[in-house]
Amino acid sequence: MGAKNKRANADAVYAKKTVKSSNPFDSATAQSAKRQNPFDVHVNKEKFKILGRICKHDRGMPGVARSKALQKRTQTLGQQFAVKHKTNKFKDNRIGRHLSGDQLTESVMNARYLAEKMSQVRTSQKAQKFNLNDDELLTHRGQTLEEIEQYRDERSDDEELDDEALDADFTSAAHFGGDDNETSPHDRQVAIDEMIAEQKRRKNEIDKEKNEVYDLTEKLDANYKLLLPLVAKATKDEQEAKPPADGYDKLLKEMIFEPRGSVTDKLINPVELAKQEAERLEKLENERLRRMRAEGEEDPAASAQPKHRSADDLDDGYFVAGGEDDGDDTLAYDLDGNLGTHLNGKAPAKEASGDEDEEADGDDHGEEEESEDDSESEAENYSDLDESEAESETEEASAEPTKKKPKKEKPKAPATTEDSSIPFTIKMPKTYEDFTELLSRHAVAQQATIVERIIKCNDPKLDGVNRENVVKLYCFLLQYLKDLFEDASEQDIREHFQLLSRLMPHLYTLTQMNPERMSSALLDVIKEKFGDHRKNSKTYPTLDTLIYFKLVSNVYSTSDFRHPVATPTYVFMEHILSRARVRTRQDIAMGLFVVAIALEFGAQSKRFLPSVFNFLEGILYIAIPKRDADELVVTPPFDLEGPFSKLLALPATAESKALEQQKLQAADLVTHTITLDFKVRALDTALCLIQEALQMVGEHTGACYLASPFIPLLARLRLKPYPEHVHQHHREVSQLAKQLAEQKMKPVALAERKPKALRMLEPRFETVYDDKRRPKMSKEKEERAKLLHKIKREKKGAIREIRRDTAFVQELKLKQQLQSDKERHEKVKRIYQEASMQQGELNELARSKKRKK
Repeated sequence: MGAKNKRANADAVYAKKTVKSSNPFDSATAQSAKRQNPFDVHVNKEKFKILGRICKHDRGMPGVARSKALQKRTQTLGQQFAVKHKTNKFKDNRIGRHLSGDQLTESVMNARYLAEKMSQVRTSQKAQKFNLNDDELLTHRGQTLEEIEQYRDERSDDEELDDEALDADFTSAAHFGGDDNETSPHDRQVAIDEMIAEQKRRKNEIDKEKNEVYDLTEKLDANYKLLLPLVAKATKDEQEAKPPADGYDKLLKEMIFEPRGSVTDKLINPVELAKQEAERLEKLENERLRRMRAEGEEDPAASAQPKHRSADDLDDGYFVAGGEDDGDDTLAYDLDGNLGTHLNGKAPAKEASGDEDEEADGDDHGEEEESEDDSESEAENYSDLDESEAESETEEASAEPTKKKPKKEKPKAPATTEDSSIPFTIKMPKTYEDFTELLSRHAVAQQATIVERIIKCNDPKLDGVNRENVVKLYCFLLQYLKDLFEDASEQDIREHFQLLSRLMPHLYTLTQMNPERMSSALLDVIKEKFGDHRKNSKTYPTLDTLIYFKLVSNVYSTSDFRHPVATPTYVFMEHILSRARVRTRQDIAMGLFVVAIALEFGAQSKRFLPSVFNFLEGILYIAIPKRDADELVVTPPFDLEGPFSKLLALPATAESKALEQQKLQAADLVTHTITLDFKVRALDTALCLIQEALQMVGEHTGACYLASPFIPLLARLRLKPYPEHVHQHHREVSQLAKQLAEQKMKPVALAERKPKALRMLEPRFETVYDDKRRPKMSKEKEERAKLLHKIKREKKGAIREIRRDTAFVQELKLKQQLQSDKERHEKVKRIYQEASMQQGELNELARSKKRKK
């Protein structure tokens, strides 16, 4: 029954016609309309009744649908079967039948001829493919091949002509006796000689004619070559004789030969430009925060390619390979050609204008002042960085460790020269001695100009050899800074910091030219300095080591969770602050300088060194004149008692209220004697650094534990002899420390869960499983699955219809075969009848003859 139902439905669909528009008077049918036979209607019952579903095949008429389908097949397949193998009209199926006479080219004719021959070969027998008795004449340009072969002379020019051979008269006379003419005066021998002479004469004439033709050809070629310059010259004169072009012609030529402009991006309005810039900055900030928190770190080998840059870094893209930090290498970042934010997230240059003025007045340039002022000065120093020089060229050169150079003599004092005396193109010095000699002849400003011009003349983009030159120049600058600050004195320390401030942008530019090699060189120097410090860790390192710390802070991104250069430097500073003892003015100044740099490192990431807070507590401790050992406690490297425990304490009779507010100076880094002025400046700087450190850790959970140790130390300070600005800073720091210390920490508790609703109000859901496991697919895959299902259904329907069409055609063939057999039987029967009649007549004739006998 199921198969019959499907067949009935298919016939109904196959026989379905277009539904006509509804007519309101169709309901009023005539009384004489033929009613449907209820036995001819087939009802398809549904197992479940679903509301809202329209069933198109709820009932059908199999008999009517089958008759309509049969009638339609008879009109289509039946007609086609009837005219099968019957032709009564001519169709032009030749190639190019739609082309006119002018468009029928030789290629079209050849293609038509080839197609005709191929059709003949396909329709003929296979043996005719190799039939050589083809009478068709092949032509070429209207001539048959036989005609072409008839007039072709296969001989070359050097061969003799036909008339050069011996003719019939000569052979008959010479070979066979000949010369039957009795009246001839010559005998046979004379005739032969004359014939031979005649043949030689003719041959000589032919050779002479060939030589004359050859000589004339050579002469004609020579004359033609002589005429060529004359013809060219005449043509040139004619061109020069042309009238000059007017303004219109010139303008027309300019418009014709005007070069095309390069493809550029479409113009955008200021609103869209500002929106794009805001999105770019937001993306950079998100990348910086992700790197700072070490989220989604990748394998170091896979992260060597530059992927992104942070908002606070200077696009220092590199990946240091090898060494002890292979396991801690982090992502490498390259430049995009822009400096979107201030260096290391420092304060804007507007706030640093005061520091720049102080620099011009002779104050310090890289000394150990408070982190905020130091950050402002660095932002000002880098405000003039050229963005065009910020293009990174990440090279695959391996990181070569810089060789430890012998200690050089201190560079001579630079002479005062003008910029006009500096050449614009400067070759790269071959040795470090040549480099120092070149810089020592000029002042500080001119030295920075010389370095800038050396960088531009040795840009790696100009020549591949310059890649090694810029690395050599970077190593020379590191060694030059070491020689300057290693033995610096009070007289020249200020000029050295001025030079460092001017060289920072150029050091940054060199770092971007080859990040891997430059970073490797600086990291080797940091490792070397750390090794020297471990030999005597209780003393502060030389000033050149601290200068390298400042270089790392200004050139590289310090907010990354792990950095190949910044992280080892950060650990180095922790060792210095936690182990080096404070004994002199230089130790205090260096310690505050390192604290300021450490605060710069954690300005964006909000990370801190415990030794920073310990050192600042120790500075406050040594500034208290009298104290009880039981009340105040200090940790190493500061002494609890003794002469070094009161280095910054002011005597009761000190008069320092008239002192103006000043920062630590560069000379403090090389001076050992502690003065009254230095004590005030050191305490004021320490208070400013404490305030900045507490503000940085204010968001941390344990901020109360970091701020509480400062409260008793601040309370024991005797502020009476100090100036007013120290009093103001003391009040601000005390208020901030108390505010952080009073913060209450939230106890650890489990996360609150959402209250569960009452059981009586919960509906009961019964999960119905149809035992069909369908995998979760995307939207595209679901659409593809639906299309495949529809194709499968349509394919089944098409196969079913093809089967029925085949059955219909087979039925027609069977009818045709039966009709043919019937006709054949009738013909055979008629032939038998005629034969029997003929045989009967013959028999009758034979009997009649017998009777006559």
